[in-house]
Amino acid sequence: MAKRQQKNRRSAARQRKASETSKAIRNIVVILVLVSIVAFFYFRSVLGNLTLDDETLCPSEVVGVTAVLVDVTDPMNTPQRQDFRNQLDRLLGQIGRHEKLLIVKVDPVGDSLLIPVLTRCNPGSASDVSEVDGNPKKLEKQHREGFVAPMEEAFEGLMEASSAARSPVMESVQSVALSEFQKAEFEGKRKRLIVASDLLQNTDQVSFYQGLPQVDDFVKSQPFHRVSTDLSDIKVELWMLQRDDSTRTQPKALPLFWERIIDEQGGQVTRVYRVSG
Repeated sequence: MAKRQQKNRRSAARQRKASETSKAIRNIVVILVLVSIVAFFYFRSVLGNLTLDDETLCPSEVVGVTAVLVDVTDPMNTPQRQDFRNQLDRLLGQIGRHEKLLIVKVDPVGDSLLIPVLTRCNPGSASDVSEVDGNPKKLEKQHREGFVAPMEEAFEGLMEASSAARSPVMESVQSVALSEFQKAEFEGKRKRLIVASDLLQNTDQVSFYQGLPQVDDFVKSQPFHRVSTDLSDIKVELWMLQRDDSTRTQPKALPLFWERIIDEQGGQVTRVYRVSG
């Protein structure tokens, strides 16, 4: 009888210990969940209260940068304009909160590097905050009026033909890389370049209008070394605008040529898109 009572006492002690352990674990889990919730809303609140530039809406430290290099030497037809707008809408939806987006027009590089037509950062939208840690309606208004609308207006203006005698696409890529991507502040951050162009380089030194060079010879040439730069860690998209004489001037090898010269500079072409029309 005494042995049975002793055994029951040990069993009860084990049950109490197991119960206490289980309760302690539950308490720890509850504390961790509460800490996680508090941290979540704290960091969302911190992001929502960053001081932004009045004009660009950029914080002192952005999370990444996307540059769109636009080269329009001929007027876009109706399908091209619509497809270009579709691609723009898609792009605007991809720009993360506090990420910089800038538009640069292809132009000759003179005594100074190219200046962006427009620079804006995405301040976030209503989905990025709640009534607890922000003001969704106010943020959505700022997103639409301060980020989306100016970008749409700038692109609309650039879709008109520039009637430029030269198309220094490679020099413009070099300029954007030097003035933006290679800044110390973007080290380790997302960097993306979109080249919206017919991809026909046309300068006194190199003109694809006379035919596409052999890429192996070109990457060894002095004209290429003059315009090349460091594109390491940069993701590149090519939005190729087709010309009316595309069967003659834009051979199938043209985007492959660009993929090779981007690769030679350390970049990576992640998408080649032929704009409809």
